[in-house]
Amino acid sequence: MINRVRSLLLLLFLFPAFTAYSADTKSTMTFAVLLSEAKMMFRMPDGLVEAAVVENDQMHYDHAIKYPDKKFEVRYAVRPLGAMIDRYKEREKNNNSGEVLVDPNNSYSALFQAIAMNISGGKFQESMEFDKASVQQDFNADWGATTFVEVGKSFGMGYKYCMMIAIHKNDCADAYVFFMSDDPDHLMELATPAFYSLKFK
Repeated sequence: MINRVRSLLLLLFLFPAFTAYSADTKSTMTFAVLLSEAKMMFRMPDGLVEAAVVENDQMHYDHAIKYPDKKFEVRYAVRPLGAMIDRYKEREKNNNSGEVLVDPNNSYSALFQAIAMNISGGKFQESMEFDKASVQQDFNADWGATTFVEVGKSFGMGYKYCMMIAIHKNDCADAYVFFMSDDPDHLMELATPAFYSLKFK
């Protein structure tokens, strides 16, 4: 119970900062700039084309691709940590007030849960963390997790289901990939070409 309360408090501290970061940067930072700051690389999967990024009030994302002839879309959100880590270290060094400080390198799991809850309208229940060796090999990341949710209308934009992947690399970034579909039985098949399209350098 205590751990659950701590997790909920951490979500309350983190999610407003996360959404504020999105609002501040979305108009000025292109996907390429975000990738560079996050020390990440993106590979365009065969058979998919670029799609428009549509504003919504559940989760801002930075780039999208889709099949030209299938109702399936992949959305990417990249959150570089450099500036937040610098602020955290500076505040920690000068903090004498007992203020609660959250290390950006320890926030990835709580943010993942907060985003999953937000895009699902609070229906998120279960997730699976990737094996440490596998996430290192596949994404060059320090941590990763996935979940499957039914999405809310704002983020869903006509789609019903989302498989979400989150990856984190210390001192670099948190990144999220959203695979959007109406067909849960074929979602993984359609997602396969793009599954490893975003990774750390």
